[in-house]
Amino acid sequence: MQVEYEAVHRHMVDHRTVELPEGTLLDVGRIPGLNWEVALAETGPTNTRAALVTQSAIGHFDAEAVLFVGVAGALKDDIRLGDVVVASKVHSYHGGRESLDGFSARPDTWSPEYAVDQLVRSACRNKPWALLLPGPRPATPPKVHFAPIASGDVLLGNRDSETARRIRRHYNDAVAIDMESHGVTQATRMNRAVRALTIRGISDFADPDKSARDAAGSQETASRHAAAFAMRVLRDLRPQRQVAQEPRSAPAVVMVSAPDRSTRSAAWGSRPVLDVAGQQYLLYEGPGDLVHESRDGDVLRRQAVARVVPDGAGRGAYAWLRQVERTGPPPGPDQFDPLAALEREAELCRRLHGPGVVQLTRSGKTSTLALAWPDDPKLGRPPGTVHELLPESPTPTDPHHLWSLVKGLADIAQSLERLSDAGYSHRALRPTAVVMHRPRMVLRDFGLATVPPRRGENAGPYQAPEQRHGSRVRPGPATDVYQLGALLHRALTGRIPDPGLPAYRGSESVPDRLVHAVAGALREDPAARPGARTFRLALISAARELASVPPPQR
Repeated sequence: MQVEYEAVHRHMVDHRTVELPEGTLLDVGRIPGLNWEVALAETGPTNTRAALVTQSAIGHFDAEAVLFVGVAGALKDDIRLGDVVVASKVHSYHGGRESLDGFSARPDTWSPEYAVDQLVRSACRNKPWALLLPGPRPATPPKVHFAPIASGDVLLGNRDSETARRIRRHYNDAVAIDMESHGVTQATRMNRAVRALTIRGISDFADPDKSARDAAGSQETASRHAAAFAMRVLRDLRPQRQVAQEPRSAPAVVMVSAPDRSTRSAAWGSRPVLDVAGQQYLLYEGPGDLVHESRDGDVLRRQAVARVVPDGAGRGAYAWLRQVERTGPPPGPDQFDPLAALEREAELCRRLHGPGVVQLTRSGKTSTLALAWPDDPKLGRPPGTVHELLPESPTPTDPHHLWSLVKGLADIAQSLERLSDAGYSHRALRPTAVVMHRPRMVLRDFGLATVPPRRGENAGPYQAPEQRHGSRVRPGPATDVYQLGALLHRALTGRIPDPGLPAYRGSESVPDRLVHAVAGALREDPAARPGARTFRLALISAARELASVPPPQR
C-alpha cells in the first residue's frame, strides 16, 4: 500500500522509474551510505500477485536480494503496535487436506538462509534503529521480534474465526500474519542465488478493531519502523558479486504490499475519482487515515478526504466522505442498522451545527455521507488534524503552541457540549478526528454518536476505561471528556495516558487550571469527571493564562 511504499521511498535518492516488460513500474535509486542500488516495487494484496511481481523483478534486474517490507497483524498478545517482526519462518497456512476426519495441515514453510539469519540477530543486538529517519519517535523504542509469521489469502479480522483457530492449532509459533510473504518467498526460492527476508511492522492485532488503529496512524508508524530496520539489515548485507565494473547490475529489490482492494467497482482504493449519485469526488491520498477501508462482519466501511469536483470552473471544496455498505441480509426490527445510523448522523449534524452536509445518498445496500472539510486556499491541500501538533516523545512545553491547542480543544468541547445536551456522545475522539481550521478547530464528524455503545468500541490509545471489555459502565458524555483529557495529556507529556502511571501533576510552565482539568478528565470513574461545560470553561480560563505568558527572549 502507499504508506508502506513511501516509508521505503523516503530512504532513497537519485531515483528513476523503470517499467518492466509486462507493465509493472518500479522506482530505482540508491540508499545514501549503502553499497546497494534498490528497486522498489508494490505488489498486489495476495500471495499469487506478490509472487508474480517478485519473480518478474528478480528476473529483470538479476537481483541479489529481496526484502519484503510492510505491515502485518499481530497474533500474540506480547507483540505491540509499532514493533517489527522479521520472519524466521513463513508458514503458508492454507496447505492441507480436508476429509471426513477434518482438516489435516500440510505445512509449506520457508526460512531465510543461515547467513541472513545471523545478520538479523546481529542487527537486533547492535543499534537496530540506527537508520530510523528523523521524525516522531515513540516514548518506548519498538522491539524487533525474529519469529515465524503466517501467510495466506485471508484478511484476518477476528481472532476467534475458523482461520485463526486453524493457525493456532497447526502453526502456533506464528506471531504475526499477512497476505503476501509466502508468495514473495516462493518466488525467491526459485532463484537460489537470491537472499530474501520478510520484515513487517505491526499495525493491528488481526481483530475487528483494525480500522480504529489504522485511523490512529498505526500503519504509518509500523511502515516507518519496518523500513528503518530493512535499511539496517541492508547496511550489513554485502553484495556477493563483483560490482566494480557495473555497480548497478544487481540491485536489492524491496517489495511492499498493496492494500486488500475489492475487485468490485465500489472499492475506493483502486481509483482516484469516485462518482456518488452523479457527484464526482477526487479522492485525496495523503498522511493519516485519509483513504481507508475496513470490514466489520457483513458491514464494509470506507472513508476518505476528497475534493468535490465542481460542475463548471473552480477548484472545488473538500469533503470528508464516509460510506457504509451492507453485504449481508438486512437487520431485523430490533437490530442495529449501520446505514440508518449514518443517515441519522447527517440529521444530527444539521440540527446541532456540526460539519456541513455536502451530500447524503442511499442506493440499495449502500449509504454515503459527505461532510464539509475545512478549506484553506493557501495550503493547496486539505488542512491537517491535531495529529500533526502532538509530540511523539516528552518535550519541553511551548506556551504558545500549548495555547493554540488548548484554545482549539475548547472549541471542540463546545461541540461536545451540544451533543451531550441533546443526549448524544462522540466516543471516538483521537488526534485525526479534530481538524485544524485556524484560528479554530472543528470535528470532522460526530464519531459514534448515532451508534449504540458496545464493549470494546473505539479500540486504541484513546479508549476510555468504560469502553474497555469487562467494564460495567455505559460510555457517554463523560467518555468525551476523558478523550479530550487524553489529547491534552499527550500534548503536555508526549505520552498517552497509562492506567498504571501516577496521575498527571503538571510542570511550572503549565497553568494550575489546566493541570487540574486534565487530571480530573482522566479519572477512572466517569462520574468523578467534570461535565463538558465545566471542562470547556476550564480550558478557556487556561487559554487566557497561557495567552498572557510573554514570548521567549531571542
